[in-house]
Amino acid sequence: MNDKKYIKNIIDSRLSEVHISRDFAEKILAKPLYKKRIIRKSLAFSIAICICAFLSVPVIAANISNIDHLKYIIGTPIFQFLQPVELNSEDNGIKMEVIAAMNDDTTAIVYLTLQDITGDRIDKTIDLYDYSINGAAAFTHELVNYDESTKTATIRMIANGGQKLNGKKVTIRVRSFLSGKQYFEQIDTHVILSNVINKSPKVIPLDMNNIPGGGGDLFSELMEKGIINVLNVDEKSIELPNIDFVKITNIGYVDGRLHIQTKWNPTKDDHGFLYLVNARGNSVQPSNVTFGIDNHGGTTYGREYIEYIYDVEPQEVSSYSLYGTFVKNNNYTEGKWATTFKIEAVDKSKKVVKDVASGDIKLDEIIIQPLGIEIIGNIKDLDRLNIEATMKDGTKITYNHAVKDSMNGERHIKYFPTSPTKIENIKELRINGVPIQLDGHE
Repeated sequence: MNDKKYIKNIIDSRLSEVHISRDFAEKILAKPLYKKRIIRKSLAFSIAICICAFLSVPVIAANISNIDHLKYIIGTPIFQFLQPVELNSEDNGIKMEVIAAMNDDTTAIVYLTLQDITGDRIDKTIDLYDYSINGAAAFTHELVNYDESTKTATIRMIANGGQKLNGKKVTIRVRSFLSGKQYFEQIDTHVILSNVINKSPKVIPLDMNNIPGGGGDLFSELMEKGIINVLNVDEKSIELPNIDFVKITNIGYVDGRLHIQTKWNPTKDDHGFLYLVNARGNSVQPSNVTFGIDNHGGTTYGREYIEYIYDVEPQEVSSYSLYGTFVKNNNYTEGKWATTFKIEAVDKSKKVVKDVASGDIKLDEIIIQPLGIEIIGNIKDLDRLNIEATMKDGTKITYNHAVKDSMNGERHIKYFPTSPTKIENIKELRINGVPIQLDGHE
């Protein structure tokens, strides 16, 4: 199995992690958001959670303050960049504390904790569902640490819009979260594809500019087409073993590619994907599109259906088995948690390098800042950028892809380092092994 593509599909299946602020969406689309956890591909805006999650650490004394605990978790090199906040909000037996924050001209990072004072609703699978950072265009989050003895989760939020937030009051709101996740991995569906495929199925048109999201290697191609064909809905009803929140509703070949349509129950962010595996263990990972159905049987904006698309020839299908990976959320907790504080850029220094050629990749601009490196240009293959900085003391800092944003045909990609960096201490920067001249300053 291709592990890289397998992980990529797990990330694609979580595109609902992306949050786009209501004000930002309304200004561009002039219509309300459909749902809090849905990415609008019509904005050509997407986020993937930073893969460089901090390592978990042993439980420490329960009476230590959250800010001291955070320093212990993330280490002094990162902690020294933080602006202490230490503001609490309590509701429904759960306490939220915004511990600290840091900001540069493009990115804000906020550390907060959630602690269950009265029950067991917080665990190591906690996932914020409805949350916001006012003034930020888009945001995501990740779990940094879970302390089982105190039932406390430490969470890192990452937001775009750093320059707009400088010196402004920022309100962090959490209205609901998920926990109690169940993982169903490498589930054999026992579906014999050659017996159920319709090679001439009925199809219906789908407007790719009116869907909540999608993913995979073929997604850009499908977006460029504007209108694509998907399978007519609900022509089959195939249950999956031990899975009660999704079923297969159609399988067929559309425009030379295998389509497998699924219908999802209206749950709180249960998710997953289907993939193909042959006898040698080689896998074919899908691309996918998400849509809904109106009262007349036509496609519309919605999350009810996900159609998976595979580049597999009809004569090859019989050599593949259909597997799935899914996640179910058993707990959904609501409340009103909010804190407001002023956020400042802890270090406004930056270095700008323009018109960079790195192998066959042409970059319009590289902006190096303490919290990361922003790459601007027409970059199609995000996985091709391997970024490493060597500091003057010989320390090497690696950068992992975290946030991407496309506007006006130009892609902005923010890569986060293993720890914030002092710009003046960078001796050398390499992208895909190619050294980048760092003479430009701003």
